[in-house]
Amino acid sequence: MNLTSHQKLASHYEKYIEQSMQTIEKKFHPSILEDEELIRRAAFFVRNGAVSVTNYHPQDHQVDFTVRDVSNIDITYSILTDSFTCPCPMHKPCRHIASAVFYLYQQNSSLSTWISNWRSNADQAQLTLLRDERSPRSWDFLIDNFFRKFIANYPPSNFYLLEFAVNDLKIQIRKSRPFEREWQPIFDVYVDLCVLIKLWPYIEPFAETNMQSRVFYFLNEYMEELDDSLSQLASKPRLFSADKFYEEIMNRVHTFYFDTEYFLHYRKHVYLAFWDSLVTNKAKREKEVAYLEALEKTEDGVPLNIVLPYFYLTLSMMDKLLKAAEHMEPNQLLEWVEVCEKAIQFNNKEMANQLVRQILPHVSYYLNEVMQNPGRVMLIRRLELLFNSVQLESDELENLYKSFGTYGIQSYSSLLLKEKRYRDWMALHQSANSSLEYAEACGLAVVKEDAPEVLLPLYHHYAMRFINEKNRYSYKQAVRIWKKMKAIAKKSNEADYWNAYLENIRDKYRRLRALQQEIEKGNLPL
Repeated sequence: MNLTSHQKLASHYEKYIEQSMQTIEKKFHPSILEDEELIRRAAFFVRNGAVSVTNYHPQDHQVDFTVRDVSNIDITYSILTDSFTCPCPMHKPCRHIASAVFYLYQQNSSLSTWISNWRSNADQAQLTLLRDERSPRSWDFLIDNFFRKFIANYPPSNFYLLEFAVNDLKIQIRKSRPFEREWQPIFDVYVDLCVLIKLWPYIEPFAETNMQSRVFYFLNEYMEELDDSLSQLASKPRLFSADKFYEEIMNRVHTFYFDTEYFLHYRKHVYLAFWDSLVTNKAKREKEVAYLEALEKTEDGVPLNIVLPYFYLTLSMMDKLLKAAEHMEPNQLLEWVEVCEKAIQFNNKEMANQLVRQILPHVSYYLNEVMQNPGRVMLIRRLELLFNSVQLESDELENLYKSFGTYGIQSYSSLLLKEKRYRDWMALHQSANSSLEYAEACGLAVVKEDAPEVLLPLYHHYAMRFINEKNRYSYKQAVRIWKKMKAIAKKSNEADYWNAYLENIRDKYRRLRALQQEIEKGNLPL
């Protein structure tokens, strides 16, 4: 097939080739670095004779091409349907497909003119961007442009590279912040949300790898920054001209929570943070409640309408809130803790008291069966602050601290000291096998001042632990403990009891010569 026949072929299918060129024009934008590079490479193939027609199938309206790239690439072009087959792994349309269309197009038209006109769209786009700079569309264009460039430069094959790309990306986008101060907070929130949504599919593959802890750390940091940006925005007067941004933001937040997958806890955090900061309209909240009450969608067994209690609280739907609390699932404790904290924030102490009592029976199960070790201590501290801010009875607090296990000893000790239950305090530390230093941190000095005789069994327990280590240093520590016991016995007028106790110890451990020597040095008898 000679050049003349190629021109006839292009003339015969000119209308369809124009459609393929329009497809390429829509797919690629000259302001995006990767797109501009692809078009430039495709034109280079055509101008350097790297594209050739190898066959034409008139009955199927198909043309076969070979493109000389690093290796020969064979392409089939179905003209009437504007479809191609290309074996390369690049996203379609690729540079090989574009070069095949360019080859036929230049048979009857100027490829240079087309490329020049296409590139002029970049300037036009910038003018449009400036004209519409206060619109979600213009900000989306800005974010998309930066995001594609950075993800291309830092492929997300390594999570550290991805983190670096995101940080660098946000720094670069920040340079395009509006000059007017009143627009800057909403720009920051808009950018943080859009980048997070775009980043989501890239983060998920790392969640089940050895980078899991790093992923969670990154998300926690990102959520803190997003919360700060929201706080800044919520504290500023709301611009009437920014309503379209608020509407677009909430639409994206809604889609992000209900239609995205993975990391439900973080998606819920974003969803509630935006509702809390940006939506004060009662009608909108009631509309969301109606939507949530009819929603049956779940994710990993968790209903997505688990956020309903938050809306009940903010809308003062107290009957519905208490009814929902009565049907609380034990593994949903953390969500209800957040609702209680919000009730306290709203100064609704009465409601917080009622909700806390619904939570209390589930604490032990959640800490031991649901919560993992790394976060257990932080959750216990959070629960302590919550329960201390409401009015609980002594037996309720005691049950709470018992459910904390070893992590609740210090709080339980404070309760026992407050109620002057010194023998219970001593029994707690003896059964928990606390160290002397930890007992001192939990108020041993208070017991020693008010009821020193109660400490004798505990001191004996500590002394025996040192003796069982069977070395001279430990024997010296045991003697130090016995001196404390001696002082208590002397203060309590129990000299006979103390001397009998000491004689019994010496007789029991008479073979431990080093211990006997330390006892002699200690001058322990009264």
